Amino acid sequence: MSSPPESLPEDRVISFDFRLDPRIPHDPWSLFHGANALPEVFWSPDLGGHWVLARAELIAEAWSRPDLFSSQSVSIPRIEDPFRLIPNNLDPPEHRPYQQIFTRQMFAPRIIQALSHDFRAMTRERIDSFCGRGACDFNAEYAQPLPVQIFLRMIGVPTSRRSEFDASIERVFRGTTPELVYQGMTEVAALLDDWLDEEMADRHASREAHMLEAMLTAEVDGRLLEKEELSSMATMLMLGGLDTVTSATLHQVVFLATHPRHRQQLIDTPERIPNAVEELLRRFSAPNIGRIAARDFEFHGVSIREGDLVLLSTPIAGLDESRFKDALTVDFERQGLQRDSLAFGTGVHMCSGHHLARAELRITLEELLPRLPGLRLADHATLEYASGGNVVISGPVPLEWDT
Repeated sequence: MSSPPESLPEDRVISFDFRLDPRIPHDPWSLFHGANALPEVFWSPDLGGHWVLARAELIAEAWSRPDLFSSQSVSIPRIEDPFRLIPNNLDPPEHRPYQQIFTRQMFAPRIIQALSHDFRAMTRERIDSFCGRGACDFNAEYAQPLPVQIFLRMIGVPTSRRSEFDASIERVFRGTTPELVYQGMTEVAALLDDWLDEEMADRHASREAHMLEAMLTAEVDGRLLEKEELSSMATMLMLGGLDTVTSATLHQVVFLATHPRHRQQLIDTPERIPNAVEELLRRFSAPNIGRIAARDFEFHGVSIREGDLVLLSTPIAGLDESRFKDALTVDFERQGLQRDSLAFGTGVHMCSGHHLARAELRITLEELLPRLPGLRLADHATLEYASGGNVVISGPVPLEWDT
């Protein structure tokens, strides 16, 4: 348990439990929007003690200063002996060559564009499976399985082995305790390890899966990557993106299912969908990212000590009234979103897969909305949210539509 600096004024010590606050299960956004009324930097005694940056400008600055805010710890509360995920847990300059494998050889816009036809086909197949029924649990039947399906296709895990991951991924997504989530992560890493052993037997075999090809043939400092590095990268790819895309998909579709005027705007003018995706990412941003102070330093009037944990919350950034006027209002005409929003972070640790995530979310809305007329939440629906690394909907999302 860490304590605030002795010199910190009492009005800068404020409870902010972004995981267990009683508002989280039913209205998490009220907690994050409420940060507008709090000091721009303050200390929360919750979750072992951590700093909170409560303005988008400061969050962006922290993301752009890895020399001060190290990514070697990204969890609040602190997890002892965490996974060292490449490149997320690396700081510059060690980070750069690994990050370039992701941005240039896995998630470059030209690659995502080339794969969009496959993404659309998988999306349509998933919608076909429930479209005629007039009802589904959108969480279990679409938002959770589709990102996993797309990821395993891109990385090259054969269809025959994909069911092996189901139980472990479910623990990662929906584990009710940190121990269960950690167990799921360990199991996913072990399964990927076994699969990589098979693939490394012939590193230069021809492969259709471009992510696996990139990992097995990429070089860092003139050498091929070792098994430990490959395993860390594969685990990072699976764990780093799946829950985030699932969460964003659920938040966007739930909003449209409960706001028919906004939904009709996108049906009538589908060219608005790309900007609507950006606006919904801002309004319902999900990731809560941790950083650890690399040394003692002064930051906007407070003394941060080496080893202190710092929360960089994208929900706080997206609901910052000083950056987004009427931040709780969804406006599909809002301008400058890709420039101003921090939904995917910024700086050297900006999410490598943001082009992929945007493509998945855009294609979902393009395919889903015209095929599910009268889309709505079922009358009996009671959504329950959970917050941690991401703000998620932790249970069923029952949707209905006219057939």
